[in-house]
Amino acid sequence: MCSLLQIAPTIAKMFAIPLSSDAEPLNEVLQLQNQNQIQIQNQNQNKNNSDFRVVLIVIDSFDCNIFRSFASDFPEINALVDRGILLPCDTVSTHTTPAIASILTGLPPESHGITTENDVGKSNIDSILEIIDAYGFKTAAILEEKGAEPLKNRISLVFPVRDREDIMSYDSEVARDVISALSDGAVMIFAHLRTIDRFAHRAYDMHVAARFTDAIVGHIVRAIRTTDAETILIMCGDHEAHTQNETPDEEARVPLIAVPLNTQLSSAAISISDKLMENHD
Repeated sequence: MCSLLQIAPTIAKMFAIPLSSDAEPLNEVLQLQNQNQIQIQNQNQNKNNSDFRVVLIVIDSFDCNIFRSFASDFPEINALVDRGILLPCDTVSTHTTPAIASILTGLPPESHGITTENDVGKSNIDSILEIIDAYGFKTAAILEEKGAEPLKNRISLVFPVRDREDIMSYDSEVARDVISALSDGAVMIFAHLRTIDRFAHRAYDMHVAARFTDAIVGHIVRAIRTTDAETILIMCGDHEAHTQNETPDEEARVPLIAVPLNTQLSSAAISISDKLMENHD
């Protein structure tokens, strides 16, 4: 069994940089890197290494029950699982802010101290994005404005996304910003998708949320595959889905999916995922 606390140490190990965390790296994910002969150059050599990249996508409220119950609505994500690994992970909080802080630091909420939106930007703990950037690698973050603001001038690329009622439009903008970060040469990209969470909170049709989120992921994956850089894509939920009929469970688990992406894709290949994206631009 894995924990969300292991994600940051795993990424740090991939980039061969130190990170203060008691959590161990995930060997299953590191093996994907080794199997694809991805090598990180020494920190004194070319920093903006175009041959290797990590893309971390956190899908809000994407828990194991959601993934299992709506499996047929996730064809793109299921295809990634077929090519990579799927691990059920222990969560650290029932709320987004402390959960994402733990994912990005490798520390539990009581250690990083970021438990509410009011704590964002006040912690003296650096995220894995800031640490990697300090070593000379270009990093990028795509998330809601309040979470993005403290990262400005601390990492290379920050894409604040304005909160809005149309959450599908929000996630479409996140996808476009991820593609911009790819074009700008970021070698560590973090993005946060929110459609599933919003639909769960409001008891909207979860099939729609699942299919749309799957389409967004597919769109990002195809963009990655049009680049030359060998990439490890890591996706996970942050906490159990908040539905109107269930009480949040501190012991809930979320899926962690990791897959190597390093094959070229014809620009002529347009699937249903891209069409769904176009409908929400």
